[in-house]
Amino acid sequence: MNRTRANNPPPTPAMVRPLTPRHIRALCRLAPLLACGTPAQAAGGHHAVEDAALLEPRQCQLETWVDRERGGARTLWHAGPACRLGAVEVGLNLDRLDLDGAGHSTLAGVQLKWAHAVAEGWGAGVVVGLARQDRAPNFLGTALVLPLTWQVSETLQAHANIGCDFRPGQRDSHRAGLALEWAPNAWSFVVERFREGDANFWRAGTRWAPTPTISIDLSRARDLQRGAPAGWTLGFSWVLER
Repeated sequence: MNRTRANNPPPTPAMVRPLTPRHIRALCRLAPLLACGTPAQAAGGHHAVEDAALLEPRQCQLETWVDRERGGARTLWHAGPACRLGAVEVGLNLDRLDLDGAGHSTLAGVQLKWAHAVAEGWGAGVVVGLARQDRAPNFLGTALVLPLTWQVSETLQAHANIGCDFRPGQRDSHRAGLALEWAPNAWSFVVERFREGDANFWRAGTRWAPTPTISIDLSRARDLQRGAPAGWTLGFSWVLER
């Protein structure tokens, strides 16, 4: 998983006041770095469950998506480039988070990903990232995720994650997830069940790849326990050679 800003009007008091704990929790769940939406070639993209795969050598990738909660209470706009540099993949995250009643926040992050085949059909890796925002608290924290991928068949993959989010001034929170990805042709389908930010979620989505380097994603996700509105995500990804 799991990347320019127009000129904004002068900030109003509502736009610059500190986030409340409720808004921080929402931000941590939606921010792609802390929610583990990192550049990847399998589940990847905006999906929460990371895969143990890297871009090919000399490849880069640009991912964009918009994540909107039903009713419009929260909207996340995301852009993120990533490149394979030697044995690791380096990615940047640029995000604008709009929160109803609290203005908006701009976030930026960096992440490193390493993955390696450990046996035939099996891969494992490590993803480390950190994120900051443009208002207090500026430093959101760091995330550590250990992804595992099993190539079940030519068209089916299974992904598993375990990890932790480390946030200053808050207790650490654990994360985990399972995902299945079926790619019979230019269309692929992903279903995932994951825990992050002390909440449990599910997501189901589809991806269309009209060319080997371009893909379009659409998915729906929901908090299983708190009765929060469901959210929809529309994404675009482009892989290019350096």
